[in-house]
Amino acid sequence: MERPRLEDALTAAADSHRVTVVAAPAGYGKSTLLGDWVRNCDLPCAWLSLDRFDTQPARLFHGVVGAIQAAASQLPMPGNNALVALDRNLAHDRASSYDLLLGALEQLTEPIGLVIDDVHLAGPGLSTGIVGVLAASAPPTLRLVLSGRGHPPIQLERLRYGEGLGEIGAAELAFTTAEVAQFACSLGQDAEFDAGSLWMLTAGWPVAVHASLSSLAPAGNLPGRITTIVPANLPLADYIAEEILDQLDTSLADFVLRATTSEWLGRRLAVELQGRPDGGMLLEACLRNGLFIEEHQYGGGESQYRWHSLFAAQCRRILERRDPLLAESLHGVAARYYQDADVSESVAHALQGRAPGLAVASLGKHWLEFLLQHGAQALEKMCRELPAPWGDDPEVLMIRSVCRGLDDDGAAASELTQLALARTSVLDEVRRGKLDQFRALFEPSPASGAVVLRGPAADFGSLANVAADGNSGSSSGLFLAAQAEFRLHRIADQATVLLQSATAAGAEKQLEAVEVCADAELALAFAAAGDLTTADEQATRALETADGLGWSSQDKMAAAWLARGIAFYWRDELKGARAHLAKAQRLGGRLFPLGPLSVVYRVLVDCATGDLSHLADSGAALETFHDRGLYGASWNAFHTIARAKISEARGDLDGALTIVQPLGAGGHAPLVDTLLAELLRRGGEADAAQLCAQALSGRHHNRYLDTSLSLTEALLAHGNGDEAMVHERIEHAVYLAEPQSVLLPFAERRDELAELLIRHAVWGTTHEAFIAARMARHAQSHPHLRTRSYWTLTDREREVLAYMRSVMTAAEIADALFISVNTVKTHERSIYRKLGAAGRRDALKTAAERGIV
Repeated sequence: MERPRLEDALTAAADSHRVTVVAAPAGYGKSTLLGDWVRNCDLPCAWLSLDRFDTQPARLFHGVVGAIQAAASQLPMPGNNALVALDRNLAHDRASSYDLLLGALEQLTEPIGLVIDDVHLAGPGLSTGIVGVLAASAPPTLRLVLSGRGHPPIQLERLRYGEGLGEIGAAELAFTTAEVAQFACSLGQDAEFDAGSLWMLTAGWPVAVHASLSSLAPAGNLPGRITTIVPANLPLADYIAEEILDQLDTSLADFVLRATTSEWLGRRLAVELQGRPDGGMLLEACLRNGLFIEEHQYGGGESQYRWHSLFAAQCRRILERRDPLLAESLHGVAARYYQDADVSESVAHALQGRAPGLAVASLGKHWLEFLLQHGAQALEKMCRELPAPWGDDPEVLMIRSVCRGLDDDGAAASELTQLALARTSVLDEVRRGKLDQFRALFEPSPASGAVVLRGPAADFGSLANVAADGNSGSSSGLFLAAQAEFRLHRIADQATVLLQSATAAGAEKQLEAVEVCADAELALAFAAAGDLTTADEQATRALETADGLGWSSQDKMAAAWLARGIAFYWRDELKGARAHLAKAQRLGGRLFPLGPLSVVYRVLVDCATGDLSHLADSGAALETFHDRGLYGASWNAFHTIARAKISEARGDLDGALTIVQPLGAGGHAPLVDTLLAELLRRGGEADAAQLCAQALSGRHHNRYLDTSLSLTEALLAHGNGDEAMVHERIEHAVYLAEPQSVLLPFAERRDELAELLIRHAVWGTTHEAFIAARMARHAQSHPHLRTRSYWTLTDREREVLAYMRSVMTAAEIADALFISVNTVKTHERSIYRKLGAAGRRDALKTAAERGIV
């Protein structure tokens, strides 16, 4: 299939760089791309494919010179004379032969291209041979394109960070969804074919796309045929065995089969799966050889590595066919490795390794952590997947009881509790005691079936032992229970009390992990409640403590970074907000709701700044989260309003209104409805905006959301001519905004509010300094004020003049600006002199006539 976008990308790279590298694993269509490009480009090109015999310098020199001469022969004389006459045989003095070739290339009057394919076959000596010399020293008349499966064994870093290096990798070579659809159509599939699902299955790996479509061809386009499950008859296992694994050294091929047991792995797990200390070294070899693995930065600066999902699945099939006992044993290794780090990974590997006891042990210790991140339904599903008799373990049944209670299924919760009690005879004394504590704190209420935390704060120590099995570290049950109250959208006050108690308990028992994690989560709780000042202080304290412990870059601190990002956004400190939110997203990307909420606020920040390049980044991150499909209906509303804000920021207000149509007139999360009401108002949908605002009345929404909504209502009232309502809503907004410095709602409506704030100041307010500061901010930022008379006043004089528009006295202006009364009076006299005014009223009139205010 022709892919012009790739040919265009390669042409652009070759035009702009002396050396271009095309590097990707097998099956990505590198040779096909290069062949099409050589045939279609305007540049005279030659092609050289290497093999394992090209490790010999003389053979390689002969091939390179012959290829260059073939390309140069297409050029007019005399610029190619020296090249055509060059001897292809490498002399005993290799340096002289290399110099002669470089000199002949210098005489070319027009550029030529040389494509060298399969450079990985030439071995490590490539860097000191003719190819390495050309890459380092050839003149710009030679455009060198190197293609191979991994990082070419030549020195490229000097080029990459010096004159520049053209690069096309697996990400560019992979099929896009549109290309999958086009390819499917060429193989006989109809227009309804689900190309998106096939792309998700293969990640665009061309050979996998082709194999999948080929396996479906006999059956035709059957609805639902393409799923996220690898088809059983997909012939990729043999392709991987022959074309990839059999081309590697035996030790490296064996490592790949072992290490792909886990899709994600770090160096320690690589060593454990290999069973020898050289696992880390072999992991690096996989990266260098382009073996379907990528490095990712993880919390704390640690690197994690991820295999291509389909490649790893096929490697596991190969190992299961060759040595099923080894495959099971390696899953057991991975289950033990993840036992305290990732419950879902540990359980999945334990079940594949036929070791359900490991799964029960991991669930018993860390089920509450999993509940926080993935929800009750996912936790119960994991419990139900356990085979008998492990699925009937009393502790597992009690966990399922909690899940049923959280989903308001009281009858099922009580039934599971009774089943658990009937099986306590299988427990030893330690686990029986733990189960009794579990019942005391989490057993569903007999009246309602709802799960509640029982007992006063004095029981928190028992709760810690129950949820963390006596572990007093960062996964203390006390802290996790507090997290559960907050993140599962239960009673906010109870969550705050629990978090504050967790902080106190951690400090009292010198459990730094509990204290700092509770502080971070408490900062986010305060931010969600609208107390931005306390949230920022709490987050700063948590991060300072974490920094001393070396934890500031760990995912447990994501809540603190998010809290600061929210506070900075609503205070209109957008640069700082973006930095904090980026940190929160990086650390908490896999946590719900931290990751999704971070990216939604990043979108809001970039919309407020209007930076389209940043907006493209945050928009892409938003879609990445949405593609995961993990977050339910509430996330869909956040995703929709964020997409609409992006459309609005790009100037397409009609498109934004079309996007939010499914949201109706409210009834969603308070943040969503607040943004929706304002968007509808700006789009001229006043009635729908009013309905949305009314839908929020009586519901809990915090200070910054209430401020924003009040300003929306004020502008709606202004449109209806209801001046009394305008003043009431503005006064309510400034009453809420001033204590917490909530400035963003005023800044984003600056132009529409300018005249209304002046009239409100005249009408009368108890927040004169705050309103005057907003008017001064408008005067500083408004572009039409940039006239010659504008510049006759200094910045401070213009600031004082803006405050003079209110009824504030000189002393009150001095307090607002943190200067002395005498300084204010000096500025006022200077303003009168420059404007030729007799007093304040006369100065304001003249300033208005000249366009200064």
